[in-house]
Amino acid sequence: MTGVISIQWRAWHDLMPGVTPTLYVTGEVQTSAGNMVPKLRPAVPQGINPQILILELSIEQEGDAGIQLVAFRPARYTQEAGAGAYTQVHIRHEGEEIAQLDVNEVR
Repeated sequence: MTGVISIQWRAWHDLMPGVTPTLYVTGEVQTSAGNMVPKLRPAVPQGINPQILILELSIEQEGDAGIQLVAFRPARYTQEAGAGAYTQVHIRHEGEEIAQLDVNEVR
């Protein structure tokens, strides 16, 4: 068990006219200090289904000093992606899946 606490995960394709089609993934992750920042990156390798994007969540220290305050901090990932590129996003932390999201389309 990873012990990470996360909430409010969302995934959507922005397909509004006049913008570059983009996939957005957002959520909130509890960290122990202000300089501990949640990061999302594509997993390597990806799974066998190309319509499921697998993201790895890490919590990284940025800077030397940070207020010691347990709080939820934003995690965000964006990628250019056309309509139907992904139907789901799976989020993993330390090898364990912590969230499965259906991808909505905004037109």
